[in-house]
Amino acid sequence: MPHEISDRSAKALRALFPNTPGRADAETWLVDQLVDAELHRRGTRDPSGAFHALALNQGSLLKEEFDLSTHGHHDGWTLGALVVDPLEFMVCSMKHGFAVGDEVVRALVKQLERSFPKAKVVRTHTDGFAVLLGPTAEQRVSWDLVAPLGAQLVEAVSAVLPKSGDEPGWTPRFTLGALELTVVDPPNWQLLGPLVWAECERAHLVFRRTQTREVLRRRVELHGRLPAFDE
Repeated sequence: MPHEISDRSAKALRALFPNTPGRADAETWLVDQLVDAELHRRGTRDPSGAFHALALNQGSLLKEEFDLSTHGHHDGWTLGALVVDPLEFMVCSMKHGFAVGDEVVRALVKQLERSFPKAKVVRTHTDGFAVLLGPTAEQRVSWDLVAPLGAQLVEAVSAVLPKSGDEPGWTPRFTLGALELTVVDPPNWQLLGPLVWAECERAHLVFRRTQTREVLRRRVELHGRLPAFDE
């Protein structure tokens, strides 16, 4: 028989999540949410097939990238990213239902993985994604990677959209952009995740508003390396 959670834990969960819907299994449901969050932090993919933002913000997703790129690289830790965001995606769910919306997102992630098989695809927000091109991706960011991506995504997504007949459905369109982030002297890998996430979200806004066609280059100096002490 499964054990019930303690009264103390039940009260703590209710206090942590006061807006939980009134359901008989609220406490155990909330435990499941906490378990899912911890799994995402540890790198379990979310239902889209991408890494959850928690793996980037709070997990060790970039530890290997940090270890591989900092030793002997004196100009800074560098990571490329492609930002991808389907425009007016809520229209897709409204026209075709949320189940189809989920299929569209999965198709999008699969195409990104096909196009960049060694990169890390992260779901940065509800329908926004970043393809992280660190040392393990063995691929440097460039605008040449972005140019064919839009057509590839439209084809992959259109394949799972139902035929809408006379009623106009959602037309797949995307905000696409490329970012090269250099971090000079990061003191550790733990702070890189939140910084990369913030820069990807910033890049998404820049490309959505300006529709520029070049790599956005950002350089952040953290001065985490301590200078040698004079004897």
